[in-house]
Amino acid sequence: MFKNSIMLLVFLVIAGCMGRTIETTVPFDPNEVAYINKSGSATIDGQAFLRQNGGGVVTCAGETVTLIPAGQYATQRMSQIFGDVKGGRINAYQGANQDNIDPRYLTMVRTTACDAEGDFVFNKVANGDYYVATRVVWSVPGSYVSEGGGLARRVSIRGGRSTRVLLN
Repeated sequence: MFKNSIMLLVFLVIAGCMGRTIETTVPFDPNEVAYINKSGSATIDGQAFLRQNGGGVVTCAGETVTLIPAGQYATQRMSQIFGDVKGGRINAYQGANQDNIDPRYLTMVRTTACDAEGDFVFNKVANGDYYVATRVVWSVPGSYVSEGGGLARRVSIRGGRSTRVLLN
């Protein structure tokens, strides 16, 4: 019991230090991404999943999926978080904290939830560039460290055409 308590304490200390602070050099401009609040004719649907080392597949079941307008501010943040302007994958312990984030940025998004199969959908999406982001995480018995991680992909809506995105 004592050993488990020590391990948990060590994990909590490490986890608290791991959230990277993202420094942006461009200010957030709500007018640049106002299209997030417009109703369009497109649908973004998709699925998020990760394959475990043993071959099993874990979905984003029950997790929030966020649709983020890809303005200059978001693009710079995503590039720093995922290492690429197109998005990508990070491990469960590689997240970014919310320090130095413009609070208006957090309000200019849309959210939905993954169903049990890891499927999600955003309806009435306006033309523009977006990031679709979620997480797929799971626990391993006997471990205090979550596995899996965060996923994001940049998508473009043009001419009201719908698109499908796979996050894996």
